[in-house]
Amino acid sequence: MTASPRVDGRRERSRRTRARIVQAASELFVDDGYVATTIEAIAERAEVATQTVYYVFGTKADILTAVLEASIVGDLDPVPLAERGWVETLGDVEDAATAVEQLVAGSVQVLVRVAPIYRVTQRAAADPDVRGLLEETRRRRRVDQRRLIDVVVAFGQLRPDVDPDTAADVYYALINEDVFELLTIDCGWDVERFQDWATALLRHQILGAGA
Repeated sequence: MTASPRVDGRRERSRRTRARIVQAASELFVDDGYVATTIEAIAERAEVATQTVYYVFGTKADILTAVLEASIVGDLDPVPLAERGWVETLGDVEDAATAVEQLVAGSVQVLVRVAPIYRVTQRAAADPDVRGLLEETRRRRRVDQRRLIDVVVAFGQLRPDVDPDTAADVYYALINEDVFELLTIDCGWDVERFQDWATALLRHQILGAGA
């Protein structure tokens, strides 16, 4: 049974409202910080009633969770990272070296989106709810990255001294918000330079010098 136009209309309005709140909160969190940003300010920026923000999300920590999740996958659609198009095409390439190149390219695009709000989350980690969110985000990143590196492992081209667990560890240590910001902010690298460096290093570390 298909939904009525009236139901579809409500769903679309709800989706747009949620998107406005997430966008407004993301901007305010980055500009003013998590602690200084109020629910009222988010509502004003999103042009919705304060009660609407509470109704849709409940708490400010829940809003931060939604902002962080949206920055990871790139939108508000309920499709996990592992089922995104760029991930699903990783196994279609000809060799592990090309898979690593595409893996890093996709991962860097995630970092570009998530790094600013991840930094907000780190700075607000004195809040127990935010600290829990930060810990869960790191845990999920490790799980997701293990699944992604398994696509590379499946080509059977790892270095003889590297097992799948070590390959996953190297990927986790190399492709993360802290390393990304250390080089792109502290050292002034542009994103393309970081991506080239990370691709070359990951290939060398898990596939060998000839990759």
